[in-house]
Amino acid sequence: MQISHNNDVTGVILAGGRSTRMGRDKATLMLDGKSLFQRMLSMMQSVFGRVLIAGDRPDLATPAVPCVPDIYPGSSLGGLHGGLRAVETPWMFVAPCDLAFPSPGLVRFILDHREDCDAVVPRTPGGFETVFALYHKNCLEPMERMLARGEYRIFDLYRQLRVRYLDADILPVGWEQALFNLNTPQSFRRIVKEEP
Repeated sequence: MQISHNNDVTGVILAGGRSTRMGRDKATLMLDGKSLFQRMLSMMQSVFGRVLIAGDRPDLATPAVPCVPDIYPGSSLGGLHGGLRAVETPWMFVAPCDLAFPSPGLVRFILDHREDCDAVVPRTPGGFETVFALYHKNCLEPMERMLARGEYRIFDLYRQLRVRYLDADILPVGWEQALFNLNTPQSFRRIVKEEP
């Protein structure tokens, strides 16, 4: 496993969601003999020397990959805040645990566009990929102000930041598969046939 020299970035896996649409814990869904969490962890560890879990998931944590409970639980913004507050590096690359085919190439492409901005966010026809994105520690203060006021819309956060949006026409080939997340049993059945 070859790790790039991204010493100023920590990989953070979001695993604090309730998986209500799926009806079961998405992190532990099995695909090709590995859980979705394990698949994401392997990808993150191929890019970053340090990885942690944002969310109260001691069942997934290890001494090398600790989990960090959200200070403001219940939203994606709270998960981003918890992860960014915990990392010791200037940057955090965040990804959800429910991507079936996480791509290190797409991550590295996003990392390559971080100059002179506070966040780098893919923007596809489906919308902003807010939880597969890169955030600088500069984002922490506006996140905390919003959460303290009970505001949770990540798009409102972006208005306060220098965000570089990466549109679909410049993303690497295969980005659609790399960003395919499993939110429902139907989406899971699209890629795997489970035993009854």
